[in-house]
Amino acid sequence: MKKIFLTGSALALLLAASSCDKDILDENPRSILVPSFLGTPDGIQAGLTGVYSGLRNATSDQGGSNFTSQGTDEFMRGFGASDGLEDYNGGLLNNNNGTATNQWSTYYRYINDANGVIQYAGTVQGLTAPVLAQIVAEAKVLRAWYYFQLVQAYGDVPLTLAFVDAPSKDFTRTPTAEVYNAIVTDLNDALKDIANTAAQPGRVTRATALHMLAKVHLTRATSVAKQGDDYAKAAQYAGELITDANKYGKGLEADPADVFREGNENGKEVLFNVQFNTDPTFTGISDNGAGGAGQNQTNFLFRGRYDELPNVARSIVYGRPFGRLASTPYLLNSYILPTETTDRQWRTTDTRYNKWFTRLWLVNSTGTGAANGGVAFNPKAVIGDTAAWYAGREITAAEQARINARPNGRYVVGTPSTYTTKYSPYINKFDDVTRSATNTSSDRPLILYRLAETYLIAAEANMYLGNLTQARDYINVIRRRAAAPGRTAQMEITTAQLNIDFILDERTRELCGEFTRWFDLVRTGKLLERVKKYVPPYVASKPSPIPGATDNYGSDAAKNIQPYHVLRPIPQQEIDRTNGKITQNPGYPQ
Repeated sequence: MKKIFLTGSALALLLAASSCDKDILDENPRSILVPSFLGTPDGIQAGLTGVYSGLRNATSDQGGSNFTSQGTDEFMRGFGASDGLEDYNGGLLNNNNGTATNQWSTYYRYINDANGVIQYAGTVQGLTAPVLAQIVAEAKVLRAWYYFQLVQAYGDVPLTLAFVDAPSKDFTRTPTAEVYNAIVTDLNDALKDIANTAAQPGRVTRATALHMLAKVHLTRATSVAKQGDDYAKAAQYAGELITDANKYGKGLEADPADVFREGNENGKEVLFNVQFNTDPTFTGISDNGAGGAGQNQTNFLFRGRYDELPNVARSIVYGRPFGRLASTPYLLNSYILPTETTDRQWRTTDTRYNKWFTRLWLVNSTGTGAANGGVAFNPKAVIGDTAAWYAGREITAAEQARINARPNGRYVVGTPSTYTTKYSPYINKFDDVTRSATNTSSDRPLILYRLAETYLIAAEANMYLGNLTQARDYINVIRRRAAAPGRTAQMEITTAQLNIDFILDERTRELCGEFTRWFDLVRTGKLLERVKKYVPPYVASKPSPIPGATDNYGSDAAKNIQPYHVLRPIPQQEIDRTNGKITQNPGYPQ
């Protein structure tokens, strides 16, 4: 583990790393920094800012999404390079895996920063007791989040609750039960002092802690550390947050489209997010959207190759295709209701698909030199007219003939039989049309937790407790919100439909891409089953929506996945640094 956290440039990063407190960001940089600086009013607040800054490194570049969304039933191999998480490739997903190593290092770096804040808070003079208590409460919530990520991903992990300011090799893996106990203790401690509402956007609050407690207990309930009251406590904390949401300034958006509407990232449904700004000193925003930890690249990662469609050039509005995650048929079809018996009815009752997935591209390049052979494909193309449409169903020859005969010429039509790795619908929850250039990464705040998930946690916990009516009602709140006008009744479910597979399906419909799916499948014991069932096998050549063009499709995930893949590999560098005191998870190279 990297243990020199607060010397030289590391502490400078701690001080100048976050946009969660504008006053902190305006401080002058200091050339000589020592750990005792945390014992000053400026230092302790800057230290907390540093703990927040780690959220960017842990979530917003491609590692965060790859770590939590790849290798699941929702997403399969994208067209962009990756490191084995998407298809459980043993040559890449091993003890030297780059994503697993980087995530581990990031979590522990900022855990130690939180330890420093908590430890030095008792020595600070010049701040009132309530202010210091609030700082410590926030640091404990954040420390709990980092440890929660670690224990879900790696199982037994070193537990360090004291500040480390000198190199050390004396670390071993702590049993999962002890790590969960520390997480729960931190969150319960935080509830005593933390504010109901945030002083600035991005600050954690009582609502964040309640949601986390519910999520932690729900997750622990199926782990080796399970406690007999975990489901009851998950239901309790989730229920408290839902009941008291107004007290915390929280509530569900009336329209799913508003949840991820640009400019609403700090909206009433959001419980926890990651802040960014456009100053590269603090957030590492790059003009090419690549490299530099802490950039928000999430808007690029799910995107297909729209920029290979005739008459469609790469643009700020449509984003930069990194292509790390491609939607599975399961994800795209999860919005089809059993009552939608004809393909023309598909996805017309549940509005989330049409609001959260991009399926239509408009002409933005015409004339001589039009993008991707646009003149040859459609010499009549008009700016702003349809360039490509992914129908979500097969179309008839008569429909295709009508499209071909349009006054403005034909456009590309994608259907499930022609969806490929590059060409299929993709989620648009993280789009950022206000970026300054096509390839510039985003400065939108990144949503990690929101109240809709609290309802789903409450439903799952109550289901396991046998409170089926309550569980049904929580789910129906979310489903009614998603209903097309006049179709609320069709979206409601009965208690007879409740089981863990239905809840996982509903979590997909509501939360796809939101940093939770791999953890969900692991905690419910469904990872292997669902990857094998829902991820199509890899094919090297498949017809694509572009006439005459082929592309690959699918993944080797179902072929490669093994039972030991419910844990990520322990980084070899941590094993080496501790002379083997930290050991490897079973199944990976020892």
